[in-house]
Amino acid sequence: MNNFFRKSLLLMSFISLINYAQAQYLISATYVNTTNPIGLSLATGLALSYDIDMYKMVYNTVDALGQPTIASGAFLAPSNTSCTDFPILAYHHGTSLRKIDVPSNDVDETTIGRVFGAGGYFVLMPDYIGMGDSPGLHPYCHAESEATATRDMIRAAREFISDSLQMVDNGELFLTGYSQGGHAAMASHKYIEDNNLLGEFNVLGSAPCSGPYEMSGAMADTILSPFPYSNPGYLVYLLSSYQMVYGNLYTSYSDILNSPYDTIVPPYFDGNNTTLGMGSLNSLLSGYVDSLMVDTVLANFSNSMSTFGHPLWTNLLANDTHDWTPQRPIKMFYCTGDEQVTFQNAISAESTMLSNGASNVEAVGLGEGDHNACVLPALTSAYYWFDGLRSLCSSSGFNESRTIVSPFVFPNPVIDVLSISFVGEGDLKITNVTGQIVHQQIVNGDISLSTSGWSRGIYIVEIQNDYNRIFQRVVKD
Repeated sequence: MNNFFRKSLLLMSFISLINYAQAQYLISATYVNTTNPIGLSLATGLALSYDIDMYKMVYNTVDALGQPTIASGAFLAPSNTSCTDFPILAYHHGTSLRKIDVPSNDVDETTIGRVFGAGGYFVLMPDYIGMGDSPGLHPYCHAESEATATRDMIRAAREFISDSLQMVDNGELFLTGYSQGGHAAMASHKYIEDNNLLGEFNVLGSAPCSGPYEMSGAMADTILSPFPYSNPGYLVYLLSSYQMVYGNLYTSYSDILNSPYDTIVPPYFDGNNTTLGMGSLNSLLSGYVDSLMVDTVLANFSNSMSTFGHPLWTNLLANDTHDWTPQRPIKMFYCTGDEQVTFQNAISAESTMLSNGASNVEAVGLGEGDHNACVLPALTSAYYWFDGLRSLCSSSGFNESRTIVSPFVFPNPVIDVLSISFVGEGDLKITNVTGQIVHQQIVNGDISLSTSGWSRGIYIVEIQNDYNRIFQRVVKD
């Protein structure tokens, strides 16, 4: 072979290998566990159909400075189903300070991903840059790295879905998250539209919940407020993160924090913290920002409000996620009693987006609950909204019905005899709240069962066939 052609082929092969390597986002996906939907349905009141397999995913991405790094997250996939195509839903978690308190470690918040997954979504839950397996300090409320971590986890998840699960996503994407996760969800949506990526990431709806979208407005007001703040650790987290990313706030903590706080906070933000939590930090800090921060720094920040001349203003403005014009629908859920992230973030975002010309944006109030009390109504509202936007499964040759929870079991409560009305054939299984099966058979039409041997309590009646999985909670008196 001619030496020129041999070198050309080698060069082409090398370039192909480079391109192939660059295209690979998934590093690993490790199976963790499987969850049955019945307990999730009992806890939430939602009609959930699918068993959920959880995986810890590690993938290639970039850090806040655009340098290559790795990140981790939880990935949850419906199983025990003939359907092979589901939408993708990205759930973004709230503030966590310890690197181990992340979805991929199966923390309490991972259950939220299970709920969405059991409703028929491929769910991914990024741990974020600097959290989980990702090295260094987490760039807290840094919009671009929140978005790129989500972007690249979706790409990694698609590789895993097609190559390992032998399934496909249906091309629909939904974004949600709570608290910091609300900011991350909004940042991800904004990033997708700003970078003309809707062709790759077809956002049908995003539902940021109780998030700090207006960093330079509503959240800056928290810094300048004379009243005590319930979570001063959030502010120090923000200062530490923005110093790491932008390098323009201080050279040492004593430049910006009063004593003794300047010596208290370093172990919390060394980039390797796995033991010191936000509750511990909050208990050691003053809730009064004018006691926490050096007075000249706070005065300079306050006095430059009209010009945004202080570098902290520059950083906050760079991470605003409220001032743009979304093409795709957004609903922001909030509660007016939120003491951690003021609901004015949602009100301002709605007003600004509508003024910019957006046509499908809404801030939805859900009552007077505080930050923690708002979680369930906010995410339940997001669930129902998404359920009305998504497509149903069609890849297995039929349109899979949504789970139907209807009064097919009566009487309820039951004393002696339970009647079950069902059209067609299916597998009947009745379990108690501990998961123990008390009755199981194939049914074809209406049946009646004696419950005289059952203990008093709650039971789940489940009927499944190739087309539906329906269940009903029944009380035995």
